[in-house]
Amino acid sequence: MWDKSLRPPLPRAEPRIRVLHDDVTVDRYGWLRDRENPDVRAYLEAENSYAEQATAHLRRLKTELIAEIEGRQPCEGATPPFQVGPFDYFQGHERGLPHPVWWRRPVTGGSAELVLDPNAIPGADVFYWLGVFEPSDDGRYLAFSVDLIGAERYELRVRDMSDGRDVWRDAGSVGQVVWAADNHTLFFTRERPDRRQHHQIVRLNVGRGNSEVVFEEANERLAVLVRRSQSGAWLFLDVLTTSDMSSYVQRGAAEVWCLPADEPGGQWRRIVMRELGHQIYAEHWYDRFLFRVDDAGPYWRLVSAPIDDPSPSRWEEVVPHRAGVTIDEIHVLEQHLVLLEREGLRPRLISRNRSGRVGAVIVPDEPSCTIRVGLSAGGCYSAARHPFRSSKLTYSVSSFVTPDTFIEHDFANDRSVVLCEARVPGYDATQYLATVVMAEAEDGVQVPISLVARRDRTSPGPVLLSVYGCYGIPRLPSFLAWPSSMTARLSLLDREVAFGIVHVRGGGELGRPWHDAATRDQKRITHTDLISATEGLIERGFATRDGVVIEGKSGGGGTVLATAVFRPNLFRAVVAEVPLADIIDTQLDSTMPYTLKETAEYGDPQDAYEYRYLRSYDPYYNLSPERSLPPTYVDAALDDGQVIYYQPARYVAQRRSCATDRDPDLVFRIRMVGGHSGPSHGPGIAEQAAFRMAWVLDQLRSHAPPPSRKARSAARRSTDPVR
Repeated sequence: MWDKSLRPPLPRAEPRIRVLHDDVTVDRYGWLRDRENPDVRAYLEAENSYAEQATAHLRRLKTELIAEIEGRQPCEGATPPFQVGPFDYFQGHERGLPHPVWWRRPVTGGSAELVLDPNAIPGADVFYWLGVFEPSDDGRYLAFSVDLIGAERYELRVRDMSDGRDVWRDAGSVGQVVWAADNHTLFFTRERPDRRQHHQIVRLNVGRGNSEVVFEEANERLAVLVRRSQSGAWLFLDVLTTSDMSSYVQRGAAEVWCLPADEPGGQWRRIVMRELGHQIYAEHWYDRFLFRVDDAGPYWRLVSAPIDDPSPSRWEEVVPHRAGVTIDEIHVLEQHLVLLEREGLRPRLISRNRSGRVGAVIVPDEPSCTIRVGLSAGGCYSAARHPFRSSKLTYSVSSFVTPDTFIEHDFANDRSVVLCEARVPGYDATQYLATVVMAEAEDGVQVPISLVARRDRTSPGPVLLSVYGCYGIPRLPSFLAWPSSMTARLSLLDREVAFGIVHVRGGGELGRPWHDAATRDQKRITHTDLISATEGLIERGFATRDGVVIEGKSGGGGTVLATAVFRPNLFRAVVAEVPLADIIDTQLDSTMPYTLKETAEYGDPQDAYEYRYLRSYDPYYNLSPERSLPPTYVDAALDDGQVIYYQPARYVAQRRSCATDRDPDLVFRIRMVGGHSGPSHGPGIAEQAAFRMAWVLDQLRSHAPPPSRKARSAARRSTDPVR
């Protein structure tokens, strides 16, 4: 047990009174916004010190968890190479270096050539995150972008592979990058200085070394994106709304422009007008454009139109709108059209030939999983790709129990072959069971919950529930990626703690209507869905009444903090990672990077009705001495570019000030290196996950028995050297 005599820190209060719509609020800790104030740093360091002291009794457990997590790291070769032009590009890990090195090899065979060594970039030893990795078609140039702080502002560099020199650098924050077919013209998006969205398209002639802005979006509620068609023949410029990301990979646009890829100096042509009021995603196939469009309903339909006149009057339906079946993505091969669809939580791939006849239908044998189509470099803005002049498509399947598996399907003969699968030392998939259960919400809607547990777990038992529920973004199970991150979660499962993702409304798991049902003056549905899901698991005998911990990250962190206020006795503890903890203040501050997007999601506090609704659940302004909240873990990052460090810090300080004992069950950690997603490499990744899990297990100590004999044996195998 931790030392109850420890006293949490409490910064000085500088009360600021605000009156808005006749409502009086008091902000005591606005001064924490001043990062240059030495008292701010002193307070943050004091919170880190308290967190270490308050969890000192967990050091042995944290050490065990770190060993288990590090022992489960997938073996090298977990991702196949991807082809661009005459080369295959791949990564290789070298012992003693923090980052994998990029290489390439001619498709026809030959020796490997070094392309990019991140370890040689000054500052990458502290933090390094890849934005894009885009070779030109002929392999002469490589465009890549890097973030060396964690603030998610990526600097673009262009390397001439003939001599290995970087011939261009753009210090602005760059997003998507795409090469024209002439192999020396590059288009990229650039961010607004005061908004975290891209508003300019820049054209760069690498040979001449000159650049110019060719497109600028003046509406700050809109963003721009540039990409190349999968055929390689066209460039597309999308003007996006920032309020809905239910189609996260191929987002629908309010307006679309096009340009032949072999005429990069030509004039862009607008082919979809924003006045239509639809969301559209465009692709190219033969002599027609394909449009995934929501004009017939929110689950999308697919139409085609002639390239020379793609107006709505010329649209021909290819796949109709079907209620409950979301068309997530379009992929084209020379002879095959492939759609990634989702019905409920289950994805599927469906192919059609040029005449429209349905060919292969690929449905993973998983109740809830993630399918990703194509291969990419894995950077924040990297686009997945696949060879166009081929009948083969590569995709990956990943779930709670299936490590990321890459499969190549040949649509010419309807055959699949596994290219590679992540091999996790000591992991035995037969020991775990994944399922989906439904819980009835307050209004009778069925809310799905993806769950995983050891097969030998005793029910009811403790459960950790993860939730997001914002911006229409779908959060589905995967093995290596967040929110599942099973290489760490297995340590909880092996201690008989089940793990689940609650697919509350506000997210996009069940299509855009799932998001629209819980926005603005209906946002509290997100919180009541989480409450209903928790109660449903208890009533079913899966979870113990005092054994449910809820966790959320970013917007999901705000979700769990708000939900805990409504039903504090329902949850054993709360984990809020980099949480959006002060929704009203964020939206009233025009300098904040995501103010406009969050206003579209949560409502505008300048409107009296929407303000009162926000006021009813805003985590920061619903803290009071009369409200006792569950034990809570909160973290933040000093260089976070999404949730600014002082948002969680002010919440923690305000909550401590509301408790006579400063709320010793509230633990706050702030990372001094790295950003929103945590450390980029090194032991800090495992330590961060182990700290959270040790804290959760400590809160569940009366519910979570020690690991079973089988689990202890599996854990030992996971830390053995690979033979």
